Amino acid sequence: GVEVEQTVMYGLRQYTEGARLLTHVDRHATHAVSLIVNVAQGNLTEPWPVEVQDHADRLHEVLMTPGDVVYYESAKCLHARNRPMKGPN
Repeated sequence: GVEVEQTVMYGLRQYTEGARLLTHVDRHATHAVSLIVNVAQGNLTEPWPVEVQDHADRLHEVLMTPGDVVYYESAKCLHARNRPMKGPN
C-alpha cells in the first residue's frame, strides 16, 4: 500500500536499425518502477525482446507488439535490449 508518485516521463522514442539498450538498472530516486508502451512497430526482421532479470535472477525475454505494456521494477531489476534491432522500423 505505498503510493507511487510520477517523477519523470520520457516522450516517444523511435528506434532505428542496430539500436541496442545495454543492461542496466535505473536510479531509484526517479525510476523505482517503469513501463514501456509499444505504440507502433515497423517491419522487424527478427524479434527484439525486452530483457528483464527478476528478483530470483531469472531472465525474461518479453516480445512486444503494438498496444503491449511492460511494467517492471526498473531500479532493482536489470533490464536491456542487448540484441541489435534488425529491420526498418
